[in-house]
Amino acid sequence: MKLTKAIRLCGSLGLMFLLMLAFVVSIPAWTTTTYANNTTYYVDSAGGNDSNNGLSMGAPWKTLTQVNGTTFQPGDKILFKSGSTWSGQLHPLGSGSAGSPIIIDKYGTGNKPIFNGNGLTGATVYFYNQQYWEINNLEVTNTAAAEGDRYGVKVEAHDVGTYNHFYIKNLYIHDIKGTNTDELKVTGGIFVTVSGTAVRTKWNDVLIDGNTVERADRTGISNGSSWGNNDGSGNFEPYTNLVISNNTLNDIGGDGIVMRASINGLIQYNVVNTAHARDTHYNVAIWAINSTNPVMQFNEAYNTKTTNDGQGFDCDYNLTGCTVQYNYSHDNEGGFLLVMGNGSIRNDNIVVRYNISQNDRARIFQFNSGYTPLNANIYNNTFYIRSGLGTSIMTGLSGSNPIYFKNNIVYNLGSGGYTVKANDVYDYNLFYGNHPASEPADAHKLTTDPLLAGAGSGGTGLSSVDGYKLGSGSPAMGSGLLISNNGGKDYWGNTVSASTAPNRGAYNGAGVTLPNVWTAVDDATVRDGTYAGTNQAGTTAVTIDTKNDLTSYKRDGYFKFDFGSYSGTVSAASITLTPTVTASTGIQNEVALVSDNTWTEGGITWNTKPASSTVLGTYTITSGTPITINVTSQVQAAMTSGKKLSIRVYSTSPVNSNGNVSYASKESTDIGGRPHLNITP
Repeated sequence: MKLTKAIRLCGSLGLMFLLMLAFVVSIPAWTTTTYANNTTYYVDSAGGNDSNNGLSMGAPWKTLTQVNGTTFQPGDKILFKSGSTWSGQLHPLGSGSAGSPIIIDKYGTGNKPIFNGNGLTGATVYFYNQQYWEINNLEVTNTAAAEGDRYGVKVEAHDVGTYNHFYIKNLYIHDIKGTNTDELKVTGGIFVTVSGTAVRTKWNDVLIDGNTVERADRTGISNGSSWGNNDGSGNFEPYTNLVISNNTLNDIGGDGIVMRASINGLIQYNVVNTAHARDTHYNVAIWAINSTNPVMQFNEAYNTKTTNDGQGFDCDYNLTGCTVQYNYSHDNEGGFLLVMGNGSIRNDNIVVRYNISQNDRARIFQFNSGYTPLNANIYNNTFYIRSGLGTSIMTGLSGSNPIYFKNNIVYNLGSGGYTVKANDVYDYNLFYGNHPASEPADAHKLTTDPLLAGAGSGGTGLSSVDGYKLGSGSPAMGSGLLISNNGGKDYWGNTVSASTAPNRGAYNGAGVTLPNVWTAVDDATVRDGTYAGTNQAGTTAVTIDTKNDLTSYKRDGYFKFDFGSYSGTVSAASITLTPTVTASTGIQNEVALVSDNTWTEGGITWNTKPASSTVLGTYTITSGTPITINVTSQVQAAMTSGKKLSIRVYSTSPVNSNGNVSYASKESTDIGGRPHLNITP
């Protein structure tokens, strides 16, 4: 209106002047837009002020309102001060560009900046139709009294075509009160999704790396898509370059990590401890669904709860080419691997290789009843089942397709068996321990001791399983079947030849020197208070107990080893103890050296127990997962002073009537779980 009035007053000359003026006036705005690219903004919840320009640490913004009201440009950085706290939702606007993402990070020293959703519905950190972002080094929470539709971080692309480059790295996400009854399995820690049906949409270049997610309901880390049905009907627009890596998840209500709607997606170097902690539906620690060629490798999954699935890993519906390799699965109540599929809902070309499963419970493999995948190849894995477990090795098999089970070591001290179809192919496996009547026929099987370096000694961590290497002289050395496209390396990175017969099991290196092993000669529980003068049945007890409780209920454990017959060198020495019962999660036990070795299990009491000195280590205890105590220097010293070694094990957790831990004693029926000292020359 003002421009029209000016034209009428000034005529053509005035019009030319005004047009020139408009151009000149427009220049500062254009300059400001250019200047905004690659700009760093600072935000400080305590010392900031929204009237500042935010362009320096000396003049930071203060509130999320200011941040969320700004449209950021490619190359910008938004830095939040370490130790600061904000309440509400972080939802900055704008998108970066190829090579110039917008970056969120922290500045200063101290704790990660905290973003607390305070129970808001939705996500504490949220992005909608935005691409080329990198989110780093934040602490995120969103809890409430009741379950609800809540997330830590949610990234959504809706009817936009291909969106690119979203990185979520090094976040600490905890206490997300999502909905454990959520059938979509998406509320929880981190969720990247595609919504809408009008425009075919997908994500490319998504990285979720190095995050810690704890106490999240329902799912720790997952992705999804309304264009993600890989059933051949044409509605599949898969994520490309999707990587979920190096994340640590603890105490997850339902599923740990779920990969959906991907092609060549990668799940690697993650640790999931205690998935399925609260949800009553079907959950697995790490799994893929509706994808082509997903790979799950170098992950550790343990302590998954319940047998409603409850496995460490899963190749689920509508998959082609699912590969599960180089993983460590242990102490999962549902077992090692779930394999789904049903008629046209396919799950074909599965490869399961170079994995280690230790003391997984209900079953090693569970197949969906009525369907066996086409080309299911299971080879060069090592499965260990301790005494006292009824773990089934193979369950649920039916349908017309055979499975191919080759070069595996099954070290079965338990009582479980196999479901075997007539056309299944078992060949070149080593079956050791108990041999149930259902053990499959195998024309080239071995049943002799594989001479594992320390069967059952795996602890927590991918590197804790050297006990599954083969000792020199093992019958499994070089006696396996040559398999094409074998992956080229074993669990430890040793080469697997394409032309020479491999070892059986997950280890393909040279034979290792087997340690000398001594079982404890004495072990006992001592109890305080009114029981302080009573020997706690040390000579017959099948467990040794620890507990930090009220007076008369506190217990410590003592173990003594005598290696007097050994005269070699000591390059390494360790003691392995196996917890059989852990009353609650997170219990801490400490192990200390005892210099007085004159005690005996039939005579020791709380009043006569020897004092401990040097602390050898502190351990968070998980039932069924052995702890390994390094005693190299102590054994080396004892070689010249009696060749005996005693330790005291006691609880450092807060006083709690539900804080007991029981370890297998030398009288335990679980021979592999008995306390033992290993000495490597």
